[in-house]
Amino acid sequence: MEITLKGNEFRIKGRTGVLYSKNDGVLIESADGLSKKELTGPGEYEVSGISVIGINIQSNVQAEEATVFVYELDGLRICNLGNLTKKISDGKLSLVGDIDILLLPVGETSVEMMQQFDANFVIPFGHKSQDELDKFLKDSGLTVEKNTKFSLKKAEMIEESPAQIVVLE
Repeated sequence: MEITLKGNEFRIKGRTGVLYSKNDGVLIESADGLSKKELTGPGEYEVSGISVIGINIQSNVQAEEATVFVYELDGLRICNLGNLTKKISDGKLSLVGDIDILLLPVGETSVEMMQQFDANFVIPFGHKSQDELDKFLKDSGLTVEKNTKFSLKKAEMIEESPAQIVVLE
């Protein structure tokens, strides 16, 4: 599996297809390029061997509503918090389940949001400035790796290794 980031759109390439992820939805294209499917909003989907779960998250503090997406491909679980800016309730967090990679929007509450998950890798995005990203990286206390793409195979994961942040440039 390979993840790249262009603007705020993730491209996640697996063995059976490619997933394009934006804050408001998902586009999945089969590996042969012959079929495409666009997904928006809550629900459970399976397209080209890629599983997608959309979970509606609503904050009681504000009228904020967002769909958090969980993708499963090549044996890895990836959670995209999209445009969420608040921590997730415990009930909704249990719907997300265990994840390997967290796609995390950078903002005031990013460190608290990140700490809700036990992800092996965190990929930040959506920062308004380099200063905002630098502050998040410093406050996280995790090791940081910078790269143009992130490649990972489930068999290569070491479950007990400490979490790390991967900044895609």
